[in-house]
Amino acid sequence: MALLVAVVAVLATLAGCSDERRLTPPGSFAQEVDLTGQTFTVGGKEFAEQIVLCKMTIALLQSSGATVVDRCDTKGSANVRAALTSGQIDMYWEYTGTAWRLYLSQESTIADPEALYDAVRTADAGNQVTWLDPTPFNNTYAIGVRTDTAQRLRIRTLSDFAALVRSGSPEATLCVDQEFTGREDGLQGMLATYDIPLGDQALDTREIDQIYDAIAAANPCVFGEVFATDGRLNPLRLSTLVDDRGYFLPYNAALTVRTDVMARAPRLALLGRMLAPTLTEPVMRQLNERVSAGGRNPDEVARAFLREQGLIG
Repeated sequence: MALLVAVVAVLATLAGCSDERRLTPPGSFAQEVDLTGQTFTVGGKEFAEQIVLCKMTIALLQSSGATVVDRCDTKGSANVRAALTSGQIDMYWEYTGTAWRLYLSQESTIADPEALYDAVRTADAGNQVTWLDPTPFNNTYAIGVRTDTAQRLRIRTLSDFAALVRSGSPEATLCVDQEFTGREDGLQGMLATYDIPLGDQALDTREIDQIYDAIAAANPCVFGEVFATDGRLNPLRLSTLVDDRGYFLPYNAALTVRTDVMARAPRLALLGRMLAPTLTEPVMRQLNERVSAGGRNPDEVARAFLREQGLIG
């Protein structure tokens, strides 16, 4: 009888464990990828979108059994890229336009997002960098302005902004961050493309996170550098000017991984394949809004989204 009771108890325990597993099943990524015993260092840039993407990557790797070192929130594109190529980090999310202009030093403009991705992926392979699948969202640079101000000034395009500057209007003021002033795909190229004679007195340089509130208040500048998928655009009622001469490249994001890391963990490719297609422009803007406008923790936002998608348990 004692043996029978013991057997029943063991079966009950196993059944309980089985029920628990059904209540908290592994996510679909962990079902496809086992990285137990592997260690990865994941990097990212300092703004909300990059931190969310970085935290998503960490959560997915951890769900598959990997040990992860968090290097999110590094200031400056060049610093994160250098960390990747020097081996300080193993992966981070980068944008096609940024890589094409800054790291690959290409002057040609490729307007088609897929063609640009293919060109970047092929060229960067020579630098021992592997590009995983790209996102549908395109976080291109843009010039933002309050929607009511744009309507009042009848400014819809960057050509309209150029005309406003040439008119000598005191409202033709522009806020940019320091990185944008020196980038190959940044301020100077935009001014040249649109023949914008913007003087130093009309230009204000400040941290990127300060620009959104500055242009919402029209102080100290009416126009400013913004990102197309930033979560503050809608709450602050900001519009972006149409790049009618096609100066800005597509900036679709993809997880970039050192090729030697891919060699030891080739199934990492499934991370891009499973996650990237879910990140449409409306989705990314909403996730960014939860962090930059809603004040929510990026890690919480990232994990909540992955659970919604069934990628983690």
